[in-house]
Amino acid sequence: MATSLVLLACLCVAIQIFSGFADKLFLSIDCGGTANHTDRLGINWVVDDSYIKTGEATQVRNSDTYDSELNSLRYFPSQKKSCYVIRGVATGRKHMVRASFFYGNYDGKSSSPSFDLQFDGNPWVTVFTSSSESYYREVIYAPKRDKISVCVARTSPDQIPFISTLEIRELEMGMYQTNGEEDVLLWKNRTAFGAKDFVRYPDDPYDRYWHPGAIDGTISLAIRDNTSSIQNSRDIPGQALVHAITPASRNATTLTVFPSSNIFLDVATYYYIFYFSEVSQAAYQNKSRSFDFLVDGIKRNDNPMIPPYGTYVNDYNHGRNLTAGSKVSLVNTPDASLPPILNAMELFTLKTGLADGTSENDVKALEELQGQYQQLQSWAGDPCLPAGSTWDWLNCSADNPPRVTEL
Repeated sequence: MATSLVLLACLCVAIQIFSGFADKLFLSIDCGGTANHTDRLGINWVVDDSYIKTGEATQVRNSDTYDSELNSLRYFPSQKKSCYVIRGVATGRKHMVRASFFYGNYDGKSSSPSFDLQFDGNPWVTVFTSSSESYYREVIYAPKRDKISVCVARTSPDQIPFISTLEIRELEMGMYQTNGEEDVLLWKNRTAFGAKDFVRYPDDPYDRYWHPGAIDGTISLAIRDNTSSIQNSRDIPGQALVHAITPASRNATTLTVFPSSNIFLDVATYYYIFYFSEVSQAAYQNKSRSFDFLVDGIKRNDNPMIPPYGTYVNDYNHGRNLTAGSKVSLVNTPDASLPPILNAMELFTLKTGLADGTSENDVKALEELQGQYQQLQSWAGDPCLPAGSTWDWLNCSADNPPRVTEL
């Protein structure tokens, strides 16, 4: 009877998580793909014809390394910038946007290109691709309008932009809270310490990539005593919390998170979330583990961190300036008899401010003009932004919002 009640409780939690998620946008676009399909994880992929009107679809030559979605791509040999547009998104709600790239020597030149990536008229990152490895970039933000545009833009005449996949996930209210409505989180790291493989969908209903955490000589793995005791939640899948890292010595009192050989911190403002879940029921019952969260020697928590058993607690910051020399550490309180642990971590660069976009009157006029000429069908995304990345055949002012000054 007790076992039945536990199973029922687990089922109820799963139903709550996934029912709240069911009506949110979950879009996976196979750029350059030839047919809609469902992948090995159960994710439905769609071809990109409905989201872009330019570029050339092709297949990579090195196609035996990754999942089938990365075997196809769309490249853009002609335009300065080329944009996917996803309409009907929830304005003001946080979305995760992920773009992936695998060159795979599709053109036979063995010369992987670099180019700019943009979203909604905002600069995102410069992408450097590889013949043998895939790359992805992720951004979390709340769109200001009811559509999302993702663009690749040429940075050099001989560098041809391309894209392999594009994924949009609408997030639950309350996830990745920031101080400002126009704050942007640029992914840098998401780690499940002690995981043997990536933690993804369906454990994570948003299919975030939780990378397995590396362990060096000063850190050991704390194994959970009952792996069925941890469940999925909105913020983090249970599989990302199964194990934890802890100092190699049981007598150690400090776990240093940064600096790390695996994560290099630039001088920037960072948004981070650290997840703690006790792996030993006995340790929780005896209150053996208790520690503080220190950044550059300054305690950042009001109360001691006592990781709960069977669930988790997190510590996050809405924006902190860190440098390559910054030290982030977990330090035992005087009454602790076991060293600190850390189960998982997310790290983002925090940027503030979203582009308002080109003058709406100008955009409407350009859309009417576009409807009359087949040659203008490649126009998509923001006409004038980011600065220096206008549509072909346009000049724009430097005003805010920018105006089209010449066609």
